[in-house]
Amino acid sequence: MTPEFLLSAWPVIRFAEIDSTNEEARRRAASGDTGPCWLVTDVQNAGRGRLGRQWSSPKGNLFATALLPYPRPALEATVVPFAAGLAVVDAARLSGVDVGALGLKWPNDVLAGQAKVSGILIETGLLHGKLWMAAGFGVNVQVAPERSDRPTACLAELQGGAGLTAPRLLSLLDLAFRARLNQLLTDGFAGVRADWLACAAYLNASIEVNGLKGIMTGLADDGALMLCADDGTVTRVRAGEISLLS
Repeated sequence: MTPEFLLSAWPVIRFAEIDSTNEEARRRAASGDTGPCWLVTDVQNAGRGRLGRQWSSPKGNLFATALLPYPRPALEATVVPFAAGLAVVDAARLSGVDVGALGLKWPNDVLAGQAKVSGILIETGLLHGKLWMAAGFGVNVQVAPERSDRPTACLAELQGGAGLTAPRLLSLLDLAFRARLNQLLTDGFAGVRADWLACAAYLNASIEVNGLKGIMTGLADDGALMLCADDGTVTRVRAGEISLLS
């Protein structure tokens, strides 16, 4: 049965400018408000991504955090990033974008070829013994910000993406993320895992992560990356940044 908090669209709280939507989610949770709601801003002046990286936030792109109560133990929340990454692809598809060029880089970056389109930051905390979650989405909708460390792309550049706006994408992301959370909470990780692998970037390719090199062969049932070394040894990697080897 679908959890009640996933049955209808979440209210949207908008800001013209803010430090970070995830930071605002933390502040609200600390004051006792755990949503569900979307916190959305036109501009972030201290946006951040995974591993403490700065997230560039030019106008025209989507900067949104879903603040919600998560009705599972913290250990089970570790697979939500896979559902969130799929939700971005789902929302892009619903908007009319040709998502054939999109792939998911472990655990939840969305790529167009080798160029980053979206990053997701999932954070959790406890309030009166119950888990809350801040699922932060940064999606390049209209602008591909220049970066020295990696190529970037935006959805508007893809076939079918012309005219797509951040508010329009958010309305579709609300539908898609709630649907993926429902899939996860009602059916477990297996379906999300299979769907993620179907559009995984670097699957069966040579990669490097945390100084280890090998072939990415899949995902474990807890979301760990399966890395097969030349000698056949399989290592489960639970955190890190992967890079494609030529």
